[in-house]
Amino acid sequence: MGYIVSHSMTSGEKHHPDREIINRWVIVKNNPGIENILAGKGLKHHNTNGCIGFFYVDHAEGISLRVRALCRIEPGKPPQVVVNSDDVGEDFIFRYGEVEEFTLLTNEEAEELSLLEEQRWLSYYEPPRLHDLRKRVDLDQFRAPGYFDDVSVVLRSNDQEHIPEVVWVCLEEILEDGKRFRGKLLNEPDADFGVHAGDTLTVCFIENEEGRYLVAETGMGVIE
Repeated sequence: MGYIVSHSMTSGEKHHPDREIINRWVIVKNNPGIENILAGKGLKHHNTNGCIGFFYVDHAEGISLRVRALCRIEPGKPPQVVVNSDDVGEDFIFRYGEVEEFTLLTNEEAEELSLLEEQRWLSYYEPPRLHDLRKRVDLDQFRAPGYFDDVSVVLRSNDQEHIPEVVWVCLEEILEDGKRFRGKLLNEPDADFGVHAGDTLTVCFIENEEGRYLVAETGMGVIE
C-alpha cells in the first residue's frame, strides 16, 4: 500500500474540502515552519521528515492537527515512526496555516498504524451542540476556510441608506426550531447596525433571486 504525500493546503489552494479532512488521521510532510517548531520543542530529529496526526476542529483556533508521532516518509513505503506520542506529548498541536503537504489515511491504513483507538479527548473540542452544528452540510458554503465554526453572515437594516454588510459569526448552537442559529459576532461592522464585535446574534437562511444567504436578526433589520 503506497503512502505518497500529495495534498497541498497552502494559500487556500485545497484539493479536499474542510469537511473531508476533519476527524481524520493524516501523514504530514515537514516544511521549514514545522521544522522550526520542532527545533523549539527540542524534537528535531535528523531521521524524521514528517509526522502523523489527527485533524480536528478547535472552536477558537479552527482546524488543528494533534500530533501523535514523528516519522520518516519515503515514497511507496509506510511511514516509519521515529518518535512516539509519549515523547511528543499530548499537547503538541499544529494549526491549519502551519500545515502544507499531507496525505489523508483511510481507516484501513490508520488501523495498520495502530491509530484507531478511541479519541476520548475529542469530546472536549466537540460537545453535542457543536457536533450538531458541524453536521449541517447546508452551512458549508458559508464556512470560513480553516475555521469550520465561523460563517459569513449578512447584516441588514431597515434604513435604506445602510448598505448590507458581510461579517463573520462564530456559531455556538442550533436553536430549537432547527432553522436558526446563535453565535458570536467576530468583527466590528464598518457601519452602525446596532451590534458590535462580541455580541450574540441569531442568524437564519433567506433566499431570493440572487441566491441563498445567512442573515442576522438585529434590532435594525427584519428577516423577510
